[in-house]
Amino acid sequence: MPECAASHLKFLDLFLSSGFKSLKKIDDLKDDLEKVGRDALLPGLGADKAKKLLAACVAETSLLSAIYWICCSYALLGHEVDSERRQRILTFIASCRGASGAFAPHPAQREELLSTVSAVQLAVLLGEPELLEVSKVAAYIRSLQLPDGSFTPFRGAGESQGDCRFTFAALCAMTLLKQLGGSDAEHPDDSELCDAHAATADWLLQCQNLDGGFGCRPRECESHAGHTFCCLAALSLLGRLDGLSHRGRGRLLRWLAARQTPQGGMNGRPGKKPDVCYTWWTLAAAQLAESLVDSRLSDIFDLNALQKFVHLCMADQGGIGPHPEDDPDPFHTFFGLAGLSLCAGDHGVLALERMEPTLVLPVGLLKGSAKVS
Repeated sequence: MPECAASHLKFLDLFLSSGFKSLKKIDDLKDDLEKVGRDALLPGLGADKAKKLLAACVAETSLLSAIYWICCSYALLGHEVDSERRQRILTFIASCRGASGAFAPHPAQREELLSTVSAVQLAVLLGEPELLEVSKVAAYIRSLQLPDGSFTPFRGAGESQGDCRFTFAALCAMTLLKQLGGSDAEHPDDSELCDAHAATADWLLQCQNLDGGFGCRPRECESHAGHTFCCLAALSLLGRLDGLSHRGRGRLLRWLAARQTPQGGMNGRPGKKPDVCYTWWTLAAAQLAESLVDSRLSDIFDLNALQKFVHLCMADQGGIGPHPEDDPDPFHTFFGLAGLSLCAGDHGVLALERMEPTLVLPVGLLKGSAKVS
């Protein structure tokens, strides 16, 4: 195995092992607090503050997603999770499942959409569809749709507006549920659902701004590379990318091309410094737009300069940080590797599986085309 790939795997292994140890320590702390009382264990802090401290320890809102980033990074590097660690992951995922069938980021938290999507993606990555109660998960996701076609992050979100991130996440999960044996995950003959898809597509198309990029909701949000990816991927899943106007397509291409900075890396918005994670968001968005603008990534970006920037952000001990000299983390390691996988040609010393943009999973794990009926 190339030394660079081995160092990334070592970093991911260490992070995952440390994470499980930390969870065990938090569980022990929780048990101690219940046995002797929060104020006795943490003198002077008071029961209320001690309770908040404990909540902070377990309120990691992306914990289940972090396991997905790590497992998907393994897959990109062609590495299989060892049996012991695999069992710990499966056990943790199962512990995050709520009564609704949806998943929370941590057993102490409530179910929500993004963690549920991560659980569905992990079921594909690990080849464990039995992790899910497909019909329950699908029903939970459908319950998050608003009348305008967009989606909210969790039940009881009140007057919360829809957001393109949650809308894409919902469509991504529903598409994967069908691949996991959920033939009834959506009801293809349900005319109401077809109407809902039409409303979703119209809502997404309204998220495009005059500069060509997309905001997180219509008419009020600045264009952002992450939001642009989410809107394009969602439209692709709905088969509605062709809904973009000819002028809108040209503006989109120019806006995406402008995301590459003089340093070679990508930024998320004008005037911001480059960050490794936008390697994925920008390249994946541009790849989705290729069919609309008759161009390739190499026509739009300097891919050699981009790859050099990502390699500058790789730590000697493995992993990738957001910027050169920054400490690595699983989020930027995953999205850096995922972005590199879309670059044609040499990745230096890395051999990477290619990612499927709309489902954010390695192509080899997926069955057929990715479309929402």
